[in-house]
Amino acid sequence: MDLEDCEAFYHEEITREMQADGLDPDHETPTYAWLSDRYRGFIAHLSRTFDLSPGDFYDEIGVPPHDGTEESAFAFVDDQDTRQALESYLHELRDRQGRAESTIATRRSVLRRYVETYQQVNDTDDLLSSLQSEQGSSEKKTRVADTFDVLRRLDETLNTHASRLKYVQEVRQFYQHRVDFGKADYDPTTRLERRFGWDSTPDWDNPALKADQIQSLYQTAETPADRLLVSGVCGWGLRPSEVCALHTRQLTLTPDEDDPEGPDPYIDFGENERKNGPGTVALLVGVEELESRINTLDDEHSDEWNGYLLPSSSSKSGHISTETARRHFRKLAEEAGVTVDGSTPTPKMGRRYWYTAYGAAVKRVGERFEDIAEEQGSKSADVVLDNYLSKPERRRHRRDEMRDDLVGLFGS
Repeated sequence: MDLEDCEAFYHEEITREMQADGLDPDHETPTYAWLSDRYRGFIAHLSRTFDLSPGDFYDEIGVPPHDGTEESAFAFVDDQDTRQALESYLHELRDRQGRAESTIATRRSVLRRYVETYQQVNDTDDLLSSLQSEQGSSEKKTRVADTFDVLRRLDETLNTHASRLKYVQEVRQFYQHRVDFGKADYDPTTRLERRFGWDSTPDWDNPALKADQIQSLYQTAETPADRLLVSGVCGWGLRPSEVCALHTRQLTLTPDEDDPEGPDPYIDFGENERKNGPGTVALLVGVEELESRINTLDDEHSDEWNGYLLPSSSSKSGHISTETARRHFRKLAEEAGVTVDGSTPTPKMGRRYWYTAYGAAVKRVGERFEDIAEEQGSKSADVVLDNYLSKPERRRHRRDEMRDDLVGLFGS
């Protein structure tokens, strides 16, 4: 499991057992003895893969919740202006920008670790006063570089090119926010990547399933639940957790003629419920399978059915867990003989196929309008798409292209 998988496992499996033992995950984390007694392998995985103790892991994922505020997260910061700036920044991410809570938790964790290290290296946690003037900026940039020099040695999660770049970008967002709103004259992380030799394009190493592999997975799936899982992550681009929690109230399978989303059936996640993704997702494939699944569950369970497409009577949430979905996906891949780089694929690799296919579809739409752009004297097809086609028309063209890629993958 990667760190995101570990976080999901904690929220979906460990917290459930905590509650069964009378613990309160909203206000406490389990003791080391409790965790070791039940999840010794999980502790070993955190240590071996990420060099994280359970306590470090809790800080990384931001548990227990900070009662809706960030004051406790930066209580250790002595400089009042810095502490207030950090708290204000995170509040704005949530309240004004509507960022997902998981995004805010990640940013909070990175900034905590950065400020703690900055404090240790430079004997101060005042991040801001020297940003009021570019005079002396080289000294400030050296302090930041010294901090990252220690961070990359202490934090084993910064052991790849991509992870280092992402960490710098997370910290830079805070400094850039100060510059954008006139609270600082410059950003001390400027050119930091070049200073450390991190300025080349990283190998992000994000392998994806291929079309024929997805077709094999779908054909191998013998149950409606497994077929729904493959369709959800590979054909709709959903996260495994989103497929597990899919509910009938989110589905619009027969849109009205004047529906702003267009004629295609779609999933509506509501505002601010998805991390880094649109609130609605078009169902370009698998609709008949979905309707059949709903009818079957309704017939089998009638009034006792809770509306989840992947229900579970033993789960407090009412639906199967993400770990259960991953286990089913791995089993399907093993039965189908599907591997990626010699390893059993995860649902995330199916989701990457969807985004790869979508990117290719968008590119093909642009290429289709290049001749029109040339006739109009426009610099690129993007100008035609933005200025001469309505939003529904652009969406229709993208979906038509995308549908061509998906047809045939999810059928007999």
